[in-house]
Formats: sequence, C-alpha cells, structure tokens
Amino acid sequence: MTKGASMRALANVVGAIGVCVAIGCGGDDGPSGPVKVGLLAPKTGALMEVGESFERVAIVAVDSINAKGGIGGRDLELIVEDTETNADTAGAKLQGLIDQGVVAVVGPATSGEVTNAWPVARDNRVPIISPSSTAPSLSRPAPTGPDDDGYMFRNVPDDEIQGIAMAYYLKTLRTPQVSNVAVLFENSPYGIGLKNAFKTSFEDLTGVVALEVPFEQNLVDAAAATPAIDSLVNASPQPEMVVLIALEQDAVKLVSAWDNSGSPRIADMQWFMTDGARSGGFLSAAPMSLRGMCGTAPTFPVNGLAYTELQTAYEASYDDSIDAQVFAPNVWDGFHLLAAAMVHQSVNHSGEDLGGANLRDAITTVSRDGQTFHAGQWRDLISALRSRNDVDYDGAAGPNDFDVVGQTVGPYEVWCIAGDGASFTQALFLDAADIQAL
Repeated sequence: MTKGASMRALANVVGAIGVCVAIGCGGDDGPSGPVKVGLLAPKTGALMEVGESFERVAIVAVDSINAKGGIGGRDLELIVEDTETNADTAGAKLQGLIDQGVVAVVGPATSGEVTNAWPVARDNRVPIISPSSTAPSLSRPAPTGPDDDGYMFRNVPDDEIQGIAMAYYLKTLRTPQVSNVAVLFENSPYGIGLKNAFKTSFEDLTGVVALEVPFEQNLVDAAAATPAIDSLVNASPQPEMVVLIALEQDAVKLVSAWDNSGSPRIADMQWFMTDGARSGGFLSAAPMSLRGMCGTAPTFPVNGLAYTELQTAYEASYDDSIDAQVFAPNVWDGFHLLAAAMVHQSVNHSGEDLGGANLRDAITTVSRDGQTFHAGQWRDLISALRSRNDVDYDGAAGPNDFDVVGQTVGPYEVWCIAGDGASFTQALFLDAADIQAL
C-alpha cells in the first residue's frame, strides 16, 4: 500500500526546478519529452512476490531520479512487463517493451529469462541490466558464453562465487560441519549452474554430494513437489542436509511437502537454502519447522549511505521494510546506472537519440574508474557528468563495477530464519575478495 503517492507529481516538479537551477537543464540540442525505460519483472509465477518488489523499487527509483532533474530535464517514464517467471517468453516480453519505445531495461530476473532475452537486446541494440540472474554460464565471453555484443549486464555476482561460499561455510565454518548432502535443484540454467558450482567446491573440500534431485520450475502445489521429496525419503543412507536451490514459490511448496503439516517426512532433517528463498514471500509461508535454518544470498552494505538513501526513499512510499527484499538494491542501482549513462550519452553525443551502442558503452563508463558517487549525491554526480568528468556510481548493492563482459562481483551472506519466523538474521558476511581467494 503506497503512502504519500499523491505528493509525487508536485515533488517531482519542485525537485526538477531546483536541479535545473543547480546544474542546468535543456542545454543539449536533441530530443525532448520523457525517456522510456522498461522493467521486466516476474510478477506472477514462482517469483511473484519478488516481481512485485521489483516493481515497487523501480517506481521509487524512477520517482527519485525524476525529482532530481531526470535526464537533463527529461523525465524517465517507466513501462513494466510481467515475465510470469517464464524463461520461454522473456524475449517476447522484452520485444514488447522495445516496441513501446524503451531505450533500456532493468531485468529480467532469472537466468533462464536472461538467456531467452539477450538475443533480443543485442538485435535491437537495447541494453538490459539483470538485477538477479546468477548462472555462471552467462558470465563467460563468447563463444562459450552469450554473443550479446555487450548489451547484457548483470549487477549481481554470479553463482561461481555463491557455490564457493556455500561449500566453504558448510564444510569449514559451520558447527557442526557437514560432510554429506543431497542437492534438490530446479532444472534451469540457475539451478544447474549453482548446483554444479556448489558440487565442485564441496567435493574439493572432501565433501560428498550423495544425491542430486532435479525438479521442474513453477510447481503447481505441494502435491506436485511430493515426488522430489520422495526421492529424499527413499535415499539410503540419509544425507546430513538437503541443499535446496529453488525460487521463492517453488521453495515454499517443496519445504511444505517435506513438513507434511507439521509432521516432517524426514525427522530432524536440516535444510540449507539459497538466494531464491531469501524473500519476504518465502519467510511468510515457510513452515515453523524451518525456523533457525539458513542459506546464502548476495548481500550489500546495509550500514552504508547508498543503502540508506534507498531505504529512506522506499519507506517514504511503502509500508513494508526494504530489508527482506534481497535484490531490491540491485533494481535501484540498475535504474540509477541507466540514468547516469543516459546523461553521459546526452553530454558526450549531443543531439542524438538516447540508446544504442553509445548508451551501452556509457553504462560501463559510469560504473567504474572515476570519482565515486552514490544515489544520495545524485546532483553532484550529474554535475560532474555535465562537466565531462569521469564518475564511478557506487550503489546500494555495492560498487557495481562492470567488467568487459558486463558482470560484477560482490559479497555474500549466510542468512538464517529467526526463531520467531518473522525476519532473517545475518549469521556471516563473506566479502567477495575473500571468497575468490578460497
């Protein structure tokens, strides 16, 4: 439920006037009118609550950018498409946004969706920034990775890092250590990629993956999850722990099938989950038997000024907390990176339409190797760009420094479900450099 939404239009006008006085607007000869940007969000399907979070954060980000002057005085106009958490239609959904005139897109969410969408982005020369797709296969340059001509970006670390973090925690840092696991994973680029990354690292540490159980994404209900749980029940010997690699709603159905209305089918079984389950939707639906159990997910510096800027802006418009929404900072940063890149393009390529190769190249340029700014310093960042100075946008999710294939690295956390089931707690923070050194 929004609050204060009726004040947004007035705030945007007043804010834009103030920024134009401070940094100048309309000084570039070129197109006028709103700049259309897209969001591909899984508002239905296995990630529906994550998709709803994406949309709320996108609205707040666009409102914040517009209130501070937009793109040289031009507002961003947000257009949202629901991918339905369906990898097979993500490309068509992206094409729909492009047909409506968007010049860049944040999303889609899953690795399967990105795999389907990046050829459309490349062919139409429309950059996309995925805030949450983590399959390692998307991090490799062509020919072993996507031949996307640089139009696909991801501002979230890939699962090579998460797999290492999971294995190192379970085999080395956890008390008691875990030596024998089953892996229950969705049959998708995300699930297969993370399963393989974890298995390699876990076995390197002398751990044993005794059982691998795939399932198909978008389970209808807990009954549809029963065959996967049957495989765990029938395993002999029983593993010490089940590692669950699943998106939010599928994770709920699988653990509910195991919990069996409070009479777990495998007594005392421990579960370890991943980023797909670190969401408010999973937390509210998970059975009581999962309280105290843990998982891994990308994290961000919650005490930093950049995160505080997001938190303040979001909680001024919505009643729920931003803290449980694992990829919210990445969505926020995605729109700010696009906006900064648009300003860079408008200054350095005055008179041309926004978009295409110059916008693609500007996304990397504004993400690294210049004076550091965050969203709370937006006016200063824009002023620096208009003075043709190099900038480095550091976001709520971390540095966002894109490499040559449009990827970033970042920290991970070990999270646990609190004893009252009402929140997540952070059991361990794992810096990206420390993980890569393992």
